[in-house]
Amino acid sequence: MSLKIVFMGTPEFSVPALEALINNNFEILSIYTQYPKKSNRGQKINVSPVQKFSEKNNLPVRNPENLNNDEEYNFVKSLSADIAVVVAYGKLIPKNILKTTKLGFINIHASLLPKWRGAAPIQRAIMNGDKKTGVSIMKIEEKLDSGPVLASKELALDQNSTFDEIQKKLSVIGPDLLIESLKNIEEGKAKFIDQVHSDTTYAKKIDKNETKIN
Repeated sequence: MSLKIVFMGTPEFSVPALEALINNNFEILSIYTQYPKKSNRGQKINVSPVQKFSEKNNLPVRNPENLNNDEEYNFVKSLSADIAVVVAYGKLIPKNILKTTKLGFINIHASLLPKWRGAAPIQRAIMNGDKKTGVSIMKIEEKLDSGPVLASKELALDQNSTFDEIQKKLSVIGPDLLIESLKNIEEGKAKFIDQVHSDTTYAKKIDKNETKIN
């Protein structure tokens, strides 16, 4: 029996994972994405790529400004989902909501954890001159990107690797690894391995000053 899933994601990077879930016949109970942003001095409303994809495919989508309230907690709980899948949602998920699904929340993270926990793992890997990066499928816990890892896959980097190239490749690797991981969960074969926390590095959000050319 296919897992019943809540999906949370926002940018273009999230869309291939959602598409893979649909193509593999997982039941999507609800989709969460970030609240639409205003541009052009507030004259235009920009919805997220995930919302555009969801609406195009007649999928149920929610975009609350805040998850930390009884309405969202009660809604997610009422779905009786087996598991939630998070891919670059962009918001912290409250502790009480993390307890609303039978099997918890899993996340596609764009690094080989515990290296580069945080908001900008691809950028930090490039800036650090890393020879490799990758994708990790991890269980979400209260502390940032600290949960046990179910699966990971490496991607080789070189000095000419760009952010767009890496992100595009990881957006292909991630969904494949996600589907494999979910099937292992369904079949009772999943093994979550604790991260070596002493090896942790953090990928803090890129500051505007870091993008300036001297």
